Amino acid sequence: MKTVGVIYKKEDQLIAGTAQQVIKELKSKGYKVSLEKADFVITLGGDGTILRAARLLLGKDLPILGVHMGGLGFLSEIDLHNLNDALETVKKGKYSIDARSMIEALVSGKKIAALNDIVIGKSGIARVMRIELEGISEFVTDGIIFSSATGSTAYNLSAGGPILSPQSKSMIVSAICPHAISTRPLVLERPVAAIINRGKESILTADGQVLIPLHEGQKIRVQPSKQQTKFLRINPYDFFARIEKAFAFGARP
Repeated sequence: MKTVGVIYKKEDQLIAGTAQQVIKELKSKGYKVSLEKADFVITLGGDGTILRAARLLLGKDLPILGVHMGGLGFLSEIDLHNLNDALETVKKGKYSIDARSMIEALVSGKKIAALNDIVIGKSGIARVMRIELEGISEFVTDGIIFSSATGSTAYNLSAGGPILSPQSKSMIVSAICPHAISTRPLVLERPVAAIINRGKESILTADGQVLIPLHEGQKIRVQPSKQQTKFLRINPYDFFARIEKAFAFGARP
């Protein structure tokens, strides 16, 4: 693997400066730096940078080596000071590929993909929404989260949804602050159509980064996607150990 792409948050001066130094060091090691013919991609930042990279790389089948320089870093593989060792490990072929299923929404004839989640919600302070899941039920709620297995530890978890193993191809549907106490998350393996029966100021977001205005009566089709995001793993990957470390499950005060 001799050609590497580098994706980073250009608006962050510290990360942008570090990225330029990383690019310089990669070139000094004989790597070509380009997204066009890359063998893999390095992301510098937090989980948000990885989520953006996942959409930028749609259809390219390029694995991501996530370098943690941001917030939680749950999706990242290594810290910056481990990058040189990681590159040597990759060069020797001592890595594995972790393929994650994505989800997608069809909105007004346009397909939108996400690695974590697609959310239908309110764009501001507005009245409660009525969202019908065709063939299932109508929800009176502040919104609905459609989450992939990877996104099950993100917004979905905060809304009381279940955690899925990262290799699951299922989709979680979780209502945000539902009005009915009987409303519970669903785990689906098929497409579902969401119809906005009430919700004048509503939007669809993909991974919290792509925003699309919606209108009452609009139908949005959401489903597990055939698209995947691939990660380079150079360390043994223990998903539940990561959860315990990141979210301190069972931690005592």
